[in-house]
Amino acid sequence: MKRGVAGREPAGLGAEQELKRSLALATPADSVRGMFFRSVMEVMRALGDEAAVGRCVEACGERRFVDFTCYPTASFLRLLWSAAEQLGDGYGSFEGALRALGRRGATDFLSSSTGRPLQTLLTGNPKRLLESLPMAYAVASANGGRCAVTFGAPGNALIALDRDFLPREYVEGALATALEVVGTREPRVRGRSTGPLSVEYMVSWK
Repeated sequence: MKRGVAGREPAGLGAEQELKRSLALATPADSVRGMFFRSVMEVMRALGDEAAVGRCVEACGERRFVDFTCYPTASFLRLLWSAAEQLGDGYGSFEGALRALGRRGATDFLSSSTGRPLQTLLTGNPKRLLESLPMAYAVASANGGRCAVTFGAPGNALIALDRDFLPREYVEGALATALEVVGTREPRVRGRSTGPLSVEYMVSWK
């Protein structure tokens, strides 16, 4: 990943009020797997800036994470915001940094003991990849949410996530990378909010 520089003020989903809104909706039962925390921290450590790493640790309250252990969603949101604020200049914007972090999260998941067999099974078959998303969504988090996939014309699908706390840009990056990893050409992903914790993602590929 590109090296980032701290100091850019966040915009859009990075606004302080947006983080506060998401934190207010998260309950102690909502959680995210440790591998996604770890992927963000590894990006920050790769910068070689201990102060930046320290700010992330302060934001989420942990320094080390076990991949398949569940940690609070609220902690992951604080970590994402802290990392994206510090990486923003390196990716042109706060939102660009979120997409890059989502791409890294998807790469790490597909390289895990759970993701590797899926990657092998699904290579060359984007439709089957998308059909597997509800299962992957359940593995990645424990928010009691719903993931539904509807297919339209060839090379098009609609993914509806309910009770999903992650920023749209993070999920856009993750979905695009997952499609690329299985050999899909020119994947495009765009999300739009349909409720406080509901988002639809329009996905297309060649």
